[in-house]
Amino acid sequence: MSQEFFREKIIAAMLYGFRAIKNPKTVTVHPELMAQIRAQFKQTQLAPKNIGGTEMFFGLPVTEDPTKPKDHLAVA
Repeated sequence: MSQEFFREKIIAAMLYGFRAIKNPKTVTVHPELMAQIRAQFKQTQLAPKNIGGTEMFFGLPVTEDPTKPKDHLAVA
């Protein structure tokens, strides 16, 4: 998968989550997918950030859940 397609897919999933959830509180991601997101978004303004000891992505705290499928990303 090309880098641009991966980024577009992640951004689309996040924007859909923001649209579908009225008051989003967290982003739940499989740890392997989060590692890919960190690598792909590393040099962008959208990259996950550590704020006060909490990793934030699109302004929401990240919860890594290894029990979910490897491609799992959900805004809740």
